[in-house]
Amino acid sequence: MKVDRQEQDDARRERIARAAFELFARSGLDAISAQDIAQAAFVSRTNLYRYFPSKVHMLLAHFEKAVQASRDDALERLRAGANPQQVWDNVTGRMADLGVRYRHLVGAVGQAVLGAPPEAGRPGAPERAPGDGLRTALTLAALVQPVLLAMQAQGRLRPEANVQMLSMLLVDAFILALLHGGHRDQRDVLRDWQDRFSLLMYGALAPESAARAELKD
Repeated sequence: MKVDRQEQDDARRERIARAAFELFARSGLDAISAQDIAQAAFVSRTNLYRYFPSKVHMLLAHFEKAVQASRDDALERLRAGANPQQVWDNVTGRMADLGVRYRHLVGAVGQAVLGAPPEAGRPGAPERAPGDGLRTALTLAALVQPVLLAMQAQGRLRPEANVQMLSMLLVDAFILALLHGGHRDQRDVLRDWQDRFSLLMYGALAPESAARAELKD
């Protein structure tokens, strides 16, 4: 059976992103060349740049896939009737673990997502990926949004709360925590995230919500 050309392209794109991430995870972004990635992915350098204009784009592509998998899992748990708080704890625990395990890659992802330009003229400054950075930011917000919507449906959030905007604010706050928190382990990350979550969420929580009382304790 003839394989669809789009399927071939998608498979090759995924193979390049996965190979690049495995190299980045071991040695960091700056230590890996385009030739290293091309060899690991069994493609030519020409084909490499056909699919990704930079190493940061490759990193973001793999990262988005991991985030999407977490979102699918969260949606499945919510549909099965899981408590939104438990789903939230599972999601944040998984992302905090990734943030600590790959802390040497957080800077590149964070700058792309937040749109922060690298220092002008600084040698080795991270490449920018504005288009893919925005898509990654939206992918992260889409991971958070279903949990907040479930909380809103339960009456734990104000009905007028803008869940989409709140999701983006939480994503920005969590990424900034990873970039500037100096965390030692997953527990440190989660503690920092909980503090930021409490501050951002307080105004969105319904006045009679049990969650509001929990934040006061």
